[in-house]
Amino acid sequence: MRQKALLSFVLALVWLAPVMAQTREITGKVTDEAAKDLPGVSIVIKGTQRGTVTDATGVYKLAIPDQGPVTITFSFVGYQSQEVSPVGQSTLDVTMKPEDNALSEVVVVGYGTQRKKDLTGAISSIGSKDVAGRQTIQVSEALQGSIAGVSVTRSSGAPGAGSNILIRGITTIGTNNPLVIVDGVPVSSIDNVNPGDVENITVLKDAASAAIYGSRGAAGVILVTTKRAKSGQGSLEYTYEYGVQRATATPEYVGVLDYMRYFNEQTTNDGASTGPFAQAFVDSYLENNRANPDEFPNTDWQRALITKKNAPRQRHDLVFTMGTGKIKTKASLGYSNSGAFYDNRSYNRYLFRVNNDLQVNDKIGVNLDVFYKRTTNKGNANELPNNDFNPIYESRVMPPIYDDVYSDGRMAFGKDGRNPLAKLRDGGFTRSLANQIGGRISFNYKPVNGLTVTALVAPVFDLDKNKYFSKQIRYTNPDGTPSTVVNQARTILTEGRTEGVSINGQLLANYVKELNGGHTIDILAGFEENYRSLETLSASRSGFALTDFPYLNSGSTELRDNSGGANESGLHSFFGRLQYNYKSRYFIQGNLRSDLSSRFAAAYRRAVYPSVSAGWTISEESFLKNNPWLSFLKVRGSWGEAGNERLLDKDNNPAYYPYLATIDFSTALFYQNGSVVPLTGGGQQVYAVENISWETSRTIDFGLDAAFLNDRLTIAADYYKKTTRDILLPLDIPLYLGYDKPNQNAGTLHVRGWELEASWRDRINKLGYSVAANLSDAKSTVGDLKGTEFRGDQIIRNGSEYNEWFGYLSNGLFQTQDEITGAPVLNVTTKPGDVRYVDVNKDGKITTDDKVLLGGALPRYLYGGNVRLDYEGFDFGISFQGVAKKLSRLNTDIVQPFAEAFGNMPAEMVGKFWSVNNTAEQNLGATYPRLSRTSNSANYALSDYWLLNGGYFRVKNITLGYSLPQTLMKKAGVQGLRFYVSANDVLSFSKFPKYVDPESSTSYAYPIVTTLMAGATIRF
Repeated sequence: MRQKALLSFVLALVWLAPVMAQTREITGKVTDEAAKDLPGVSIVIKGTQRGTVTDATGVYKLAIPDQGPVTITFSFVGYQSQEVSPVGQSTLDVTMKPEDNALSEVVVVGYGTQRKKDLTGAISSIGSKDVAGRQTIQVSEALQGSIAGVSVTRSSGAPGAGSNILIRGITTIGTNNPLVIVDGVPVSSIDNVNPGDVENITVLKDAASAAIYGSRGAAGVILVTTKRAKSGQGSLEYTYEYGVQRATATPEYVGVLDYMRYFNEQTTNDGASTGPFAQAFVDSYLENNRANPDEFPNTDWQRALITKKNAPRQRHDLVFTMGTGKIKTKASLGYSNSGAFYDNRSYNRYLFRVNNDLQVNDKIGVNLDVFYKRTTNKGNANELPNNDFNPIYESRVMPPIYDDVYSDGRMAFGKDGRNPLAKLRDGGFTRSLANQIGGRISFNYKPVNGLTVTALVAPVFDLDKNKYFSKQIRYTNPDGTPSTVVNQARTILTEGRTEGVSINGQLLANYVKELNGGHTIDILAGFEENYRSLETLSASRSGFALTDFPYLNSGSTELRDNSGGANESGLHSFFGRLQYNYKSRYFIQGNLRSDLSSRFAAAYRRAVYPSVSAGWTISEESFLKNNPWLSFLKVRGSWGEAGNERLLDKDNNPAYYPYLATIDFSTALFYQNGSVVPLTGGGQQVYAVENISWETSRTIDFGLDAAFLNDRLTIAADYYKKTTRDILLPLDIPLYLGYDKPNQNAGTLHVRGWELEASWRDRINKLGYSVAANLSDAKSTVGDLKGTEFRGDQIIRNGSEYNEWFGYLSNGLFQTQDEITGAPVLNVTTKPGDVRYVDVNKDGKITTDDKVLLGGALPRYLYGGNVRLDYEGFDFGISFQGVAKKLSRLNTDIVQPFAEAFGNMPAEMVGKFWSVNNTAEQNLGATYPRLSRTSNSANYALSDYWLLNGGYFRVKNITLGYSLPQTLMKKAGVQGLRFYVSANDVLSFSKFPKYVDPESSTSYAYPIVTTLMAGATIRF
């Protein structure tokens, strides 16, 4: 027995000896150019799955074969990969260089990726640092000023508010929102993604690059790629951030005495012999207020309602990353919460995402992703559904002569039962809850070298509900007795449920082959199916006996209502792409997509979208290849078509069956059996045109990409012309048919513009720095609309810019009655102090025929940029953004007094309006017309009098961070700890009055906010 054991031991030694002799250990340390330790660097023996990662101090140990040549690959996110072959070395230290060569980066394009230097279309991208570095909750806001030709506008800074995105201006008269794709799957909003999860964002701007998306690509395409784990990574990261928001601009209003004086003047200007407030009443008002504030109120409604100067905002992000040779997982959970400047208003959001990459074997890989989004938007009674109750509006329109709270704390009447403070406290609530859960599973199969077959399916489910509870408030008289005054007739509860399903399926085949002689071909063929359905249900009751029980069964069964609806749509597509390049010098690419949409009749639902683009890398030619100052130079050109199937109905809602005669239901009054009764009936309201089809956008683009001085300076420039034809317009039909105008393919729209992007990146010893800027211009011109005009203060008609201001030319203010006598006027009640208009057609009167085009409401120039620095653990970034050559209208809450015939008086107007109490010299210098309600329609009609330069420059973000040295934390197992302070929208310059934010284009809107933040990120 002992002999057998001894023999086994000897055999084992004989077997192990050569194995042990075949390996040796190599150790070392990995740092960056600033000698900073790099933890988590992936170190792999090339051609094998054997490897390791560096520890918290950048140190590694690796067993390598002792026989034959060995190549070790070092890779780390944000740095250039390195391959090193140690020969007889037991110690190997590596210094990694940042990935400075932006042209070598791989960018996401439609259904694939390309090297940036190989692109032939107009494509721009930004990375995770540019997105997360803005410290925004919404991804859309992080795009503002980041990419040339991309316009991002905000109308509100309310909790949960998003932004509107346009790519290269206006494409159609209907829906101009770009298509958003996240990890290859279309989504409803870019703000459904956590900014911290974004790896990069690519924007396809011309039709040549967007044509691969066919009928959905006319307005441009935004491709979002989320972060995924890489082999060798392993970390747990937590970020906490707390911030406060403050209004960038707030209008002011006059005090109670001035309000009464000016209201009196307005009343007498409009023909009354005296004003409603006697002079003695005015003179003694403040004294009476001190003695009896309930009878003589002096209410600052902005202070009463807007109780918080600072609104809180906080964010938590937890990220887990683990990558091995076979399984790579990245999971994130994000929570954000935003408050408001007044009570009972908040927004919170949960975002959960897990991205899994599974390598089954050498030929099969699987991607399995799951995400979940939950948002809760809370507000006051009727605040959220239709903005019927707007606390910002109420705080600005309510004058100080109405009381909010009696001295003993009871709610006062306000104005005839309209007390917005009472509605904030006791008027009920609104709550919108949105749940979205989805996933993506894709199989990647590589049967032969160069061929990849991908099958993908991605379902998304939306489960939303809302509840609006508007309560009746019963007031008491100042003496405490019950009052008959109420804010509304009944307490009303409305609840809604929405269920949506969308499924995206794809089958792709991609073949890449490098041929002898430097020829490379890349062929993509694919099929895609998109299906969506939506079903809604709504119910309401009123007549609640118990106003503190917000459930439908406690309402009156005699006072109830309900409604519901459903729709569905599908898109069936085949597409392909062929790319060819010769020695990375000459490039040509062609795309073709065929779409079938359920939104059109069977005979008209197919559309084909082609595109072609080409590029020439001049720097690869022999006469430039060794130029010391030129690193890269490529010219490119493209032509392509893309479509728009997102049509709108007569109410500007999505139209899913525009070619069908649909029945609209409504309630009308009928006389039956001697009484009038309401009955519901249905009928066709819009004439159906069967042969309507796609809107098509055609773009020609010429571009240049260049890099200088060893890629430190990069420049990209584009010039383009875009024409959209077959725009759906409501064309006239004979009135005797009895239908509303149907949409028909008829209109054209032209856009012409250019874009410029430039960046400089370099390092001076331990200081790394970069500067980037972009500038773009786009001008839209409306083509033939077959006689159709969309008129108002902004107009769309042949020859105009899209939504160009349309109004009168002004010539100051009338100063005397003699100037008015015999002069053309808009209103027979015109008096001195009213706006004087120019009689353009010389017919002796001012009519709508004197209206002219006044200039563009959309900005011509967009610009933005950033500066970033890093030095020994410190990092600093500043970004800016702005617009130019834009006309804006002064908002009514700033320049128009006494809204609703009783409202407040803007302090901006004091001393600046025409008045009978002024001297002639003062009136000559007056900015605003006389105080009048009867002349408002004339004085505040759209004219150049109320337009001003709407351009502005804004500092979007300033961030200063510090990362602690890793030597201080390695014993605790901490890979990194960073603290930072940041500020968004901190400073702006414009021609607007100081009470107005240049981005706030809507009167009485929730203000744009400045956000001050502090946070920390720890990584284990």
